[in-house]
Amino acid sequence: MSKKIFESIYHDLKDKIQQGTYSYQELLPTEGELTEMYDCSRNTIRRAISELADDGYVQPMHGRGVRVIWQKENHRAQGLLEGTESFQEYAKRNGFVPSTEVISFDEITCSPGLAQRSGFAEGIKLIRVVRVRSLDGIARQVDTGYFLASAVPGLTPEYATKSVYGYLEHNLGMHILTSKRCITVQLATDLDRQNMDLGPYNCVAVVESQSYNSRGVMFEYTQVHHHPDTFSFISVSRR
Repeated sequence: MSKKIFESIYHDLKDKIQQGTYSYQELLPTEGELTEMYDCSRNTIRRAISELADDGYVQPMHGRGVRVIWQKENHRAQGLLEGTESFQEYAKRNGFVPSTEVISFDEITCSPGLAQRSGFAEGIKLIRVVRVRSLDGIARQVDTGYFLASAVPGLTPEYATKSVYGYLEHNLGMHILTSKRCITVQLATDLDRQNMDLGPYNCVAVVESQSYNSRGVMFEYTQVHHHPDTFSFISVSRR
């Protein structure tokens, strides 16, 4: 099975669901119709449908078809706990215009404290990037990322302003495979208050992630501080 064909179908169907071409509770075209539509095998369609089901977009029903179960919530952005989604992809999926300001970009040596917290080895070289991420012009995230210097040669503040993942995948050819996340609620830091209008809130949602490439190497540890007004992450479970 061509991975490129499968991924293309998966993303096309997901976009159509998000844009309302296939609306909530509607049945997708039949498997036969989809194979004709995409000019591919039934196995390729089944793989794409299986992934959509894993991500909570559809529910296959034996003998009845595949029903759309995804609903757009307008009051706040949603992010799946599964997947390795970039900020640009996250904004596009939720219908926002994204922007990023890099407020710090430097090379550091991993300290004992950072090594214990991040999982990187003490003493290795890291690129530290601090960014303020905005949705529709309103600052909603403060993102502090640590990248393994040897894994991100040529990374610049300009690339970090656009998309680090875009640079890694398209310029360096890296295959980003896995991300482990921990979500907590913490008191807002001075950096949070300086860069986000928190209003009545004294806390933020913090998502810590460790990301691995296809070689099993951890190339990133990131802490993203989310504004409470737009933080809503969901997890999909299947029994």
